[in-house]
Amino acid sequence: MVIRLLLLALLGISLTVWVRAGIVQIPNFRIGPTILAYLGLAVISTVTSPYTHQSLQWLTVLLGYAALLYWLGCFATSWDQVVLLSLVLVSMGLFEAGWALAQAGWFGATRPTGTFFNPNFLAGYLAVVWSIVLGSLCYSPIGHGRPHWGGLYRWLVWAGMAAVLVLLLLAIVWTGSRGGMLALTVGSSLVVGLRFGRKGLAVLFLGLLVCLVTPNPFRERVQAEHASPVSYARWQMWQSAAREMVEHPFGVGLGLYQYFYPRYAFPVEGQVARYGKVAQTPHSEYLQMGVELGWGGVLVFVWGVALVAWEAREVLKQRLRRWQRGLVVGLSGGIVGTLTHAAVDSNLHEPAIAILLTLCVGMVLAARRLGAQAVPMRVVVVAHRWLWAGVAVVLIGALTVHVVRLGVAWLFHESGSQALTKREFTSAIADFRSAVNLDAGKSLYHSSMAAAHFQVFAQMHDTKAAQIAVQELQTAIALNPLDGRLQGLLGYVYASFAKSRAPSQASPDQRIAWMRAAVAAYERAAELEPFVPSHDLELGQLYLALGERERAETWVRRAVELEPNFLPGREWLARRAMESERRDEAEREYREIVERQRQYAGVPKDELEKRYLTADVQGLTVALDRLRSRG
Repeated sequence: MVIRLLLLALLGISLTVWVRAGIVQIPNFRIGPTILAYLGLAVISTVTSPYTHQSLQWLTVLLGYAALLYWLGCFATSWDQVVLLSLVLVSMGLFEAGWALAQAGWFGATRPTGTFFNPNFLAGYLAVVWSIVLGSLCYSPIGHGRPHWGGLYRWLVWAGMAAVLVLLLLAIVWTGSRGGMLALTVGSSLVVGLRFGRKGLAVLFLGLLVCLVTPNPFRERVQAEHASPVSYARWQMWQSAAREMVEHPFGVGLGLYQYFYPRYAFPVEGQVARYGKVAQTPHSEYLQMGVELGWGGVLVFVWGVALVAWEAREVLKQRLRRWQRGLVVGLSGGIVGTLTHAAVDSNLHEPAIAILLTLCVGMVLAARRLGAQAVPMRVVVVAHRWLWAGVAVVLIGALTVHVVRLGVAWLFHESGSQALTKREFTSAIADFRSAVNLDAGKSLYHSSMAAAHFQVFAQMHDTKAAQIAVQELQTAIALNPLDGRLQGLLGYVYASFAKSRAPSQASPDQRIAWMRAAVAAYERAAELEPFVPSHDLELGQLYLALGERERAETWVRRAVELEPNFLPGREWLARRAMESERRDEAEREYREIVERQRQYAGVPKDELEKRYLTADVQGLTVALDRLRSRG
């Protein structure tokens, strides 16, 4: 909300300047048609999206970045402005690096994050700042000042930039980010290669080799990640995304990767929960782009990158002062480093990095326009200034209200979530209702409302609350039919309603109808999330209650085949085997349960893994002894 309001403020300033001047100057960027083509694909994807609200949010984000790029091109009219903006970016990088080192040194953070929530994003941000400073340093005219004090000043500037680089490098190394180090290496290679050629690259790679050999946080993390079974799951994640691109060549919808991924999940061997890791992104911006917008989106983006590279080359062909050339080379290194990082991570999902990339591209394009061979800007005369001023006020006012409405809705949702955690149901429902009223198209708000009403039903046996929970979940599913979790929640509500004693007037046929509704919901959930064993276990329990024992066991066996460490499923099978006097099968499941609990006894586990390994071994032992005594 804050970022969007700042962009709207920039739009207001722009319109004010244009209306007062009576003309609008539009830069003739070669990349302009490419941006329009990319946004056109995003609009088509949003219009055809199964979950319009989510796609619309991401379309708004893309429009904001495009607007920021064009505003920078319109108003960066001198090299002084480019330098000032670069100094602002370097100052922010220094602050982030200093805060990260303070986190590591004073607060004991193993991987400092600065003001970011992810150390990889911090490292990627600092790598861009590093490239900007490195470019300026490499082209700095050291010792060429004829006056004594001028030469001393240049040496001081050179020493200051070198100190900044040391600080940035320490912070990046301390994050232990492989993607950040990749961005730094690629960006530095471009800068050093353009300035010093092969000899400079040899020195750079020698420094990288020293970093890999010398004990430091980055080297330690590389070694630790190499030993982890999850480390190489990224390869499988990329393969999964590639399969999605093959099966959906025109894309699944802007911003919808996270809802399609569960159908393409892959096992991570050696983990308690083989399918337990849910990927919100494929950890590659280009693959996510291909999944969501199709092959056309990737091709248009690559076309745009090539045009930016062409613009940077044209700038460097011009006669520039050394500091200007160093700044352009540094900005180009930052762009290349960020785009390389984007191939192996989801760094552009972080607004700060996406905005930083936009600013770097905008400054390179502005430098092209400031050169001697600049293409003149297109001028449009503004007639009827008062009319356009009124239209601008209405437009910006409406957009501001829209942005604030969405932001306030999220704040209400956060407040309601906190109240629900404290079991303050009345307050939670009121906050969720406010969120729904402000932003009715977001399925999350409806599912949260359903959760609050269901907890009221569970506590007070209020049948009306249960009915509202069902209605809200159905609304959420109608808005977002791709989310299997919503279907699972709906099945749980129906099943709980069927088991509850609250609706005492309900007939046996009505309870069976509720169980059938639960089965339908869980089967749909299993279709959308085929690698979640809890859906299969719930289906097994429901079919058993409906008297369909064979179908029940089929579903639970499927759960255990997917997740061999899913011990609640094994316990269920063991008890069914004992009920049917199948002693050998019960013994086998019992041994599996005991062995797997023993195997993972000393392994740190998260909440999901703890649930997977939960089984009543003592109860099974007693029941099995009883079966043996009868045999």
